[in-house]
Amino acid sequence: MAPTKRPAPYSGDDEAEVGQRQARHSPSTPHASSSKKRRRTSDESSLARDQDASSDQGDASTPPSDFGSDEEGEFAEAELAATQAIEERKQSSRTHNNEPVQHGILEEVELENFMCHDKYAFKLGPLINFICGKNGSGKSAILTAIVLCLGGKASATNRGARLQNFIKEGRDHARIICKIKNQGESAYMPDLYGDTIQVERHFSRAGGSGFKLKSERGRIISTRKSDLEDICDHMILQMENPMTVLSQDQARQFLSSSSSAEKYRLFMKGVHLEQLDQDYKIIEEQQENIHAKIEAKRPDLKDLQKKHESAKNKQELSRRYEGMLAKIREFRRQLAWAQVAAQEALREEFAQSIREADEKIQAEETKLAEADRVYQDSDRAAAIAREAYDSAKQVFDKVQDDKKEAKARHDEIKKDTSAAQAEQRTIHAALKEADDTITKKQEAIQQEEQRLAELNGGGAGRRITALKDAEGALRQARQNAADHKGQRKQLEEDVKRMENLKKEAEESQNNHNARVQEQERNLTQLEQTRQNKDLAFHTNMPALLKALQRETGFQQTPIGPLGKHVRLLKPEWSTILEKYFGSALNSFIVTSKRDETLLTSIMKRARCVVNVFILSQDPIDTTPNEPDSRFVTVLKVLEIDNELVKKQLVIGNAIEQTILIPDLTEASNTLFGGEPLRNVKRCFCFGTDRRRGGVLLSLRNGHAAQDPAHAWTGTPRMATDIDDLIRRQQETIADMKDQRRRMADEFRSAQDRHEKAKQALVRHDKATNNLVVAVQRAEDEVERLADEIKADNVESGTLEVLRQALKEAEDQKTVHEGSYQDSVIACDDLKARLREANRQLKDFDDRIKEAQDAADDAQRLAQNADKRRAFNLHEKNSVGNRINDANGDRDRLVADLAELDAKIEKWTAEAQKISERVNIPDGETYESLDKKYRRLTEDYNKYQDRIGDRDQIAAEATKWKKAYDNAQAEMQGLETLRDKLNETMVQRKFRWKQFRSFISAHAKAQFMYMLSERGFRGTLIMDHQKKMMDLRVEPDITRRDGSGRSARTLSGGEKSYSQVCLLLAMWEAMGAPIRCLDEFDVFMDAVNRNISVNLLIDGARQSIGRQFILISPGTKSDIKSAPDVKVHEVAAPERGQTRLVLASA
Repeated sequence: MAPTKRPAPYSGDDEAEVGQRQARHSPSTPHASSSKKRRRTSDESSLARDQDASSDQGDASTPPSDFGSDEEGEFAEAELAATQAIEERKQSSRTHNNEPVQHGILEEVELENFMCHDKYAFKLGPLINFICGKNGSGKSAILTAIVLCLGGKASATNRGARLQNFIKEGRDHARIICKIKNQGESAYMPDLYGDTIQVERHFSRAGGSGFKLKSERGRIISTRKSDLEDICDHMILQMENPMTVLSQDQARQFLSSSSSAEKYRLFMKGVHLEQLDQDYKIIEEQQENIHAKIEAKRPDLKDLQKKHESAKNKQELSRRYEGMLAKIREFRRQLAWAQVAAQEALREEFAQSIREADEKIQAEETKLAEADRVYQDSDRAAAIAREAYDSAKQVFDKVQDDKKEAKARHDEIKKDTSAAQAEQRTIHAALKEADDTITKKQEAIQQEEQRLAELNGGGAGRRITALKDAEGALRQARQNAADHKGQRKQLEEDVKRMENLKKEAEESQNNHNARVQEQERNLTQLEQTRQNKDLAFHTNMPALLKALQRETGFQQTPIGPLGKHVRLLKPEWSTILEKYFGSALNSFIVTSKRDETLLTSIMKRARCVVNVFILSQDPIDTTPNEPDSRFVTVLKVLEIDNELVKKQLVIGNAIEQTILIPDLTEASNTLFGGEPLRNVKRCFCFGTDRRRGGVLLSLRNGHAAQDPAHAWTGTPRMATDIDDLIRRQQETIADMKDQRRRMADEFRSAQDRHEKAKQALVRHDKATNNLVVAVQRAEDEVERLADEIKADNVESGTLEVLRQALKEAEDQKTVHEGSYQDSVIACDDLKARLREANRQLKDFDDRIKEAQDAADDAQRLAQNADKRRAFNLHEKNSVGNRINDANGDRDRLVADLAELDAKIEKWTAEAQKISERVNIPDGETYESLDKKYRRLTEDYNKYQDRIGDRDQIAAEATKWKKAYDNAQAEMQGLETLRDKLNETMVQRKFRWKQFRSFISAHAKAQFMYMLSERGFRGTLIMDHQKKMMDLRVEPDITRRDGSGRSARTLSGGEKSYSQVCLLLAMWEAMGAPIRCLDEFDVFMDAVNRNISVNLLIDGARQSIGRQFILISPGTKSDIKSAPDVKVHEVAAPERGQTRLVLASA
C-alpha cells in the first residue's frame, strides 16, 4: 500500500533520462539531505536518473516504461489480467451484495456556523450518498468540512485561504464534527474510542483553532493533531489527495477542461506514485551527500593513520616498562587494604562466635518455648484436675448433706405417723361414745314429747313449728342483708374507676389542647420562617450570623448552622430525623482551636451559644461502610452541600449506617429476621401515629431492641419545601382539632358514667336500710314465739334440757367425724411419705459411695498433675537460666566486636583515601607486600630518570588511536550505507515501474468496462515518457473504426459521461475508503445525468466496501432509490431577499 502522506507536486521529467544519474554521485549541501524536504515542481524525477545505469547492475536496473506508447501487444498480459479481474468482480457483484466496511467510513458530519449553515447535520450512509439541492444551498460545504475536519489545510479546498473565511457572516466561531466508524477487527483503539470516533475541529475569527478527538460517548481522548494523523493513516483517509475529494472547482476542471498532462498528473498524485518518486529523489540526494563525505574524509584519514602509527611506535619502545608502574600502584593499594583485611579476618572470627552464640540462644529459646508450652499444658491440666477434684468433693459433700436432711425428714415423718395413728384411735373411741350418747338422748326426748302431748292437746307443737319457720325467715333476711352488703364494695370500686376514667379523659383533653396550641405555634413559626429561616435554629441566630459576617479574624470562615447545609429530600421523615439530629443541626464547624475560641466568644456576646465542632479538612469516604444498595439510608435522603457537614453527621450520627423503612413489620423482619445486616446500626420506621414520631430498631448487645422515636415539636431546621411543610402542619392541626372534639365527647361520656355510678351507690344504701329493718322485724317475731314457747315449757323444762343435750351430742359427733376423716387422710399421706423417705435414704447410700469413689479418683489425678506441673516448671527455669548465661556471653562478644568495628571503620576510611577496595593475593601479608613494594619502587625510579614520564606517552598514543579508529569506523559506515542505498534504490525503482504498469493497466481496463455500460467503445492512452494521459471514445458502437474520437470532438453529454467513466476508473486504482465528487453532472442534460448517476451507482457497488459522497445540483427525484443509496436534499438557502418595487410605466 502506498504511503498516506500528502504528496508533493509531481515533476514532468522525460523518462528517457531515467538512469543517467544512477551511478553519478555529485556533492550536495548537507541541508539538502533532509528526509522531510519536498521537491518543487521543477525538480526532475528520480526515475530519470536510472536509464543509463552502469552495466555492472545488469538486469537489476529499472526497465523502460511499460506504456511509452499504446502500440498493440505491448504489455497485453497485464491488460488482459486487469480485464479478467474486472470481469470477475463484475460477476461477483451481481451475486453478492455490496457490504459496508467496519471501519474508516463517515457516519455523520455536523456543521455549526460553517459557511452558509447555522447548524446542520448530515447523516451519511455506509455506501453511496447523493447530496442534492439548488445552487447556493450549501451542498459543497460538506466536502469542504470533511477535508478541514480531518486535518486538511484551508488552501487545499480552493474555497478559502484561511479558516476564518469559512465562518458564517455574523458569527465569531465555527465548529465541524465528523463521526468515523470504528468497528471490526481492524478498528483503531476500540477499547479507548469505542465503535465511533468523533473528530471535532473548532476555530474562531480571533485566530484560535484546535482539534478534539472524542470517544463514542463524547469523552475527549486527545487534542493533538498528530493523533488525528495517526487515525487517518490507520484508516487510509487521504483527504488532501485531489482524487479523493474532487471539490467543485477541481471537478469542473477535471470533467470539462483538464488537459492530458493535468489528467496524468492527477492520476499519478492520486495513486501516490508521485509521492514515492519524490521520496526516491530524497534518497538519491542522501546518496550523493554520503559520497561527498567519503571523498572529503579520505585525506584526513591518512593523516590520522600516520599520527597513530608514530605514537604507536613510541609507545612500543616503553611498553616493556609499562607494567612496572601499574605494579607499584597495585602494591600501594594492597598495602593500604592489607591491614584492613587482617582486622576484618579477626572481625569475622568475632562475628562467627556471635553467630554461634545466636544459634545457641535460638536453640535454647526454642527449647524454652517448648518447655513453656509443656508447662502451660501441665499447668492447665493441673488446674483442670484441681477443679475436677473440687467439683467431685463438692458433689460428695452435697450428697452427704442431702442424706442428713433426708434422714431428719424421715425421722420426723415417722414420728408424725405414730402420733397420727394414736390420735386416730382416740378419735374413733370418742366417735363411738358420741353415737351411744345420741341414741340415749333421742329415746329420752321421744318419751318426754309423748308425755307433753298428752298434757296440752298439741298447741305447744304448733308454736314450736311457727318458731322454726320464723327462725328460717330470720336466716333468709340476714342472708339477703349480707349478700346486699357484699355488693357495696363492687359499687364503690365502680365509682372510683369511673372517677379515674373521668380524670384521665380530662387530663388527655387538656394535654391534647396543649398539643394543639403547640402545633398552632409551630405553624406560626413556620410562616415566620418563610421570611427568616434562621429563627428556626435560635431566636438570636440572625444576630450571631451578622456578627460572624462582620468578623475578619477567622483563619477559615465557620460553617453553620449545620441545618442550613442539609436539605431533606423526603419530608415525611422530617419530625423523626429532626429529633434524631437534635442540637447538632444548630451547631457550627471550625478547623482550628483558635477559630473555636473566637467563635465561642462571639456566641456569648450574641447570646446564642450552641455547640462547636473542630474537624480536619481531610475528606471522608463512606463507601466501604455503607450497607447494601437496596436499603435507603439517612445519607441518601439528605442533600448536603458541604463535605465537613457530611463528615460531622457521619461521625456523630452514623447517617451512612442508619436505614429508613416505613413499615414496622417489614423493618423488624429485615433487621431481626436472619443474619445481622452488614453496616447497619439502627433503623427508623413509622408508628401508628406519625405525628407522635416512630420506632427505633437496633441490636443491643446482640439482642433485638425497640425504642420509641419521638417527633420533633419545633420548627424544621433542615432545608425542605416550606410550603409543603406548612400544608402538612395545617392538615395536622385540622386532624388534631377533630380528635379534640372526639376527646371532649369522651370526657362528657365519662362524666355521665361517674354520676350514674354514684347514684347506684346511693340506691344501694337505701336498699341496705330496708333490709336491716326486715331483719329487725324477723328477730322480733322469733323473740315473741320463743317467749310463748318458754311459757309453755315452764312445766316441761326437762324436754328442753334433753334437746340441748342431744344437740350438743350431735355437734360433738360431727366434730369427731371430721377429725376422724382428716386423721385417716393424714395417716395415709404420712405413710406414703414415709415409704418415699425410706427409698430416698437407700438411694443416698448408693450415691454417697459413687461420689466418694469419684472424689478419690479426682484427688489422685490432681496430685499427679501437680507433680508434673512442678517438674515442668523446674525444666523451664533451667532452660531460662542457660539462656541468660548465653546472652551474657553474647553481650561481651558484641562489645568486643563494636570496638573492632570502630577500628576497622577508621582504617577503612584511611585506606579509601588511597583507593577503593582491592583484593589481597593469597598467602600475602602486609610485611611481604611492603618488601616487594620498596624493591619495585627503587627500580622504577631508575627507569624514570632514563626515559621520562610514561603516562604522557600512553595518553598520546591512546588519543591518536581513538581518533583513527573512529574515523575509520565512520568511513566504513558511510560506504556500507551508500552501497545499501544503491542496492535498495535499484529494487525499489523496479517495483515502482511495476506498480505503475499494473495500476495503468487496471485503470485502462476499468475505463473500457465503464464505457461499455452505455454501449461506447474507447480506450485510455498513457504516455509515461511525455507524462500524458488522454482518452479515445467512440459513442457509435456500429462504426468499424475502433480508434475512437478525441474528447474535444464529443458532445457535452458524451464528454461528461466519458469523464465520469475516467474518474471511476482512476478511483478504482486508489485504495482510499472514501471518495467524494462535487457537481459531477453540472454540464449534463437530463438523459446523460441519469445515465451518469446509474453508472456511478453501479461503479460504486462494484467497489466493495467503499463509501461515495456525490454532490449534484439536481433534485432527489433524479436519483433512483435503493437500499444502499442514501439521498440528502439540502433546503434552499435564505438570502434575506426583499420584494423589488418597480415604478409604473
